[in-house]
Amino acid sequence: MVQSLRDLGRVLGATWPALLAWYLAGTLVHSTVIAIAAPIGPQSALAALLLVPIAVLAKLVSYVGMFLAARRAMRGYRQLADGDVEFVSLRDAVGEFGRVLVASILPFFTLYALVGLVAEDLSAYARSAFRYSLGSETGVLEVGDGPLVVVVIVVAFAGRMLLKTFGHRLPRWVAIIEIYLEATWIFVALSGINAVFGTIVDWLANRQVVQWVTDGRELLRGLWEPVRIVIDGIDWLLPTTAQLLLLPLAWLLVAGVIYTQSLANSVHQRTIPRRLEATLRLRVLHLPTPLRRQARLFAEEWHDVGSPLVLSGRMILGAGAQRIAMLVVISGLLFAVGNWGTRALYLLIGPHDSLFWFTIDPLASLATAAIIEPVRIALLAVFFDLCLRGWTSRTTTMHVPVADRGAVTPREGRSAGSSAHR
Repeated sequence: MVQSLRDLGRVLGATWPALLAWYLAGTLVHSTVIAIAAPIGPQSALAALLLVPIAVLAKLVSYVGMFLAARRAMRGYRQLADGDVEFVSLRDAVGEFGRVLVASILPFFTLYALVGLVAEDLSAYARSAFRYSLGSETGVLEVGDGPLVVVVIVVAFAGRMLLKTFGHRLPRWVAIIEIYLEATWIFVALSGINAVFGTIVDWLANRQVVQWVTDGRELLRGLWEPVRIVIDGIDWLLPTTAQLLLLPLAWLLVAGVIYTQSLANSVHQRTIPRRLEATLRLRVLHLPTPLRRQARLFAEEWHDVGSPLVLSGRMILGAGAQRIAMLVVISGLLFAVGNWGTRALYLLIGPHDSLFWFTIDPLASLATAAIIEPVRIALLAVFFDLCLRGWTSRTTTMHVPVADRGAVTPREGRSAGSSAHR
């Protein structure tokens, strides 16, 4: 753990200004987009479904920028990339950034939805838009419901696939539209699933069986004080464990997708068993010609999104229980420091009226997050760098002959010492 903390200090010392700048820029764009969407929403229900995804995409862009900024201080990454950790030109920067963004949208947006941030953004938009609705029935509070959701998903997904098919014939700037369409259909689908899931939960909560279980649980809590303490402890332990254990691992997986995709030519490994791949190829040959022509698109989707996810998961699992436990412990401490820091800041400001807190509360939260988030990203970068170094060591030992152990050559990929594709 001591070495990990030293690495964390080294990464922060080398990249903290860039991490802070990326985070503040993403937060600014995120808030600005929601503020722009608010007055438009009451006039068009489509506004939220088309504008709010840009706010979430701004967050993703900032996190991708933070992770890529941290790589200059990652020893394992630098070894695999042969020291190539800077953009040599604007064209190379846009190309790599776009490729990493496309691969990161699905895991990032899914994580964003699971931790409740999609619902939080929609709620913030709805509250802001309601001020412009003059109390009329505009539907701004029901974002994510209705047939419009399906229409937006189908149109955005179809447009994304068309651009993926014919994008090589179009100007390079069209890639921005492709990224936006990818973000839109995933965001709207996740918000729709969240709305449907909430409806199902409400329906289940009103069933008689659930009421019986709830009444029985309350009866047990009232029988004996130790039983009440155990039940209340379980209610506290489950969500806390999920937040402290699963959330850091989910963020580490997102970091892994970003780093493995930016190391596309240096980190490569078979993610589908040979037998399964051969079976799939045979079945594709028996498909009708129009479908067979589209099979390439699904293969590219797997290469862009599925393969980095699987490879990152393997690297994380291969890191060992001790390293994962260290990440969980340090992440928990960082989470506690953030909460304590926010509380200390509120105590320092002192009591004021509600209008004062309406203005100050977002600034106080931003001040705390501006300190915690760069540290958290640096922590994730340090631990995935350990995963990269462990993966390099394992693949070198397993796949390189004894006489050639000085070279790093994964069996299924190119030389691990070659520079990353730009």
